[in-house]
Amino acid sequence: MLAMILAALAAPPSSHLKGASGELVWEIEARDGGVHVEGRSPKWRVVHEAAADLSPRHTERTVDGQTTVVDYTAQGATVTFPGGRTVVIETPGIWDGDTLDVRLGQAYADGRPAQVFKAVDTASGKVYRFDSQLVGPDQCGAQACGHVLVQLTGMLRALGPSFHYWFAADGRLLRFEGPAGEFRAE
Repeated sequence: MLAMILAALAAPPSSHLKGASGELVWEIEARDGGVHVEGRSPKWRVVHEAAADLSPRHTERTVDGQTTVVDYTAQGATVTFPGGRTVVIETPGIWDGDTLDVRLGQAYADGRPAQVFKAVDTASGKVYRFDSQLVGPDQCGAQACGHVLVQLTGMLRALGPSFHYWFAADGRLLRFEGPAGEFRAE
C-alpha cells in the first residue's frame, strides 16, 4: 500500500535536451501537495500545476508573448485565449496536451507506456484522442531507454503528426522527435 501511495506522489525527474533549434527543458518539482512543471522550447514556455497523480489543474502556455490559460476541473476544462475568448470543454479525465512529455514519462516509469487518452490542444481549444505504445527498448547514448510512440487515433492518425519519446527507466525524457524538431539529452 505504501508503495502505491509513493508511486502516486512521484513524478519523473527534470530533463534538459538540446537540438538544432535550441533547448527543450522540463523542470519538475513536488510543491504544495502536487507537481509543478515548467517547460520551455525555442517556440513556447509552459507553467503547469498538477495533482500528485499528475492530473492537470492549471496551465499557462506562452507563445510570442501571448498566454493561453487552461483551468481543469473534474468535468473538463476552460481555455482562455489572449484577448479573453474562452472555450469550455466538457470532457472528464482529459490530459494537458502541453505537458505530455512529463505525464507519459511517469506512465513509462510506472510500466504503463501503452495509454489511450484525450488531451487539450491549447492552440485551438479542441480535444484530441491519442494513443501511446512502446516501440521497444533502445539505447540513448550510454543509457538504456524505451522508445514510446504517440499518435492521434481514428481517421486523424493518417493526417496528424507522430511524436516519438525516449524515456529513461525513471521517466526522464532523454530524446524527443516530433513537429517541433529533434532533441537529445547530453
